[in-house]
Amino acid sequence: MEARPLELEGGLRWYVIRAKPRKETVVEKRIADLGLEVFLPWLRSRRRVGSKYQWVLAPLFPGYLFCRLDLMLSGKAARYAPGVKDFVKFGSRIAQVEETVIRSLLDRCPGGVAEMRPRPYRPGERVLIREGPFAGLEAIFEREMVGSERIAILLELLGRQTRLVLSSEMIARA
Repeated sequence: MEARPLELEGGLRWYVIRAKPRKETVVEKRIADLGLEVFLPWLRSRRRVGSKYQWVLAPLFPGYLFCRLDLMLSGKAARYAPGVKDFVKFGSRIAQVEETVIRSLLDRCPGGVAEMRPRPYRPGERVLIREGPFAGLEAIFEREMVGSERIAILLELLGRQTRLVLSSEMIARA
């Protein structure tokens, strides 16, 4: 099978750049240093670190970021920036991302961090306590507390249901 040359189009467009593993921030900085518009959306999530959960930021699309450039003028500089693997391609065409898709992502990522609301729990739903002195026990979701990130659950203790108020991140679906 014969390799076809890349089909390049001039004009400012959004493209997806594939970064080397865990090098997204390096690539973002290097491409920004070239004077190009770059967008690396982040996701804020809780991860277990040792015996505790901590908030961490991780790329929303691990290994990928978006760059707005003219391939004819800046394509080679972006492609050979430190940490870049290549542009995302389909056959002999470099994949373009529509402006509306990028605008939609930018709207959903104020400050560059995606806002993801977990699916709400239903009263009576079984939940699992993930951390704290009751970690590993099942409980029943009662309600969300008004104006806070806390929830009320019912835990079976000593033959009766006891209400506990916890941070919403301390539970998961059973």
